[in-house]
Amino acid sequence: MSKLWKRFKSLFKREKQFQFLFVEDVPNKFKPKIVYIVTNNNYPWEIVMLCPCNCNKILYLNLMKEYPPYWTYEISKEKKITLHPSIHRIVGCQSHFFLRNGVIIWC
Repeated sequence: MSKLWKRFKSLFKREKQFQFLFVEDVPNKFKPKIVYIVTNNNYPWEIVMLCPCNCNKILYLNLMKEYPPYWTYEISKEKKITLHPSIHRIVGCQSHFFLRNGVIIWC
């Protein structure tokens, strides 16, 4: 799917927003539109999720500042998740997107 088409879809199609779950282990099965925040002793260290382009690849995002590159997340009062910076796959589908307030914004 072209980047232009992905961008068009994200602007005009009302899609279910991404939710988040805190988990202690990386799940065996992943659900679409769920961001799993993996913790160890209540310390978040990794985010895992399915790629939103539907290629079914699992994305692993490091949250530990000591080991760059790393991402940060915010959860709003409305319980919507935002990730910083953008996610850009350099292999496979090569998706590039932001997750802002539970919504994918394609680059």
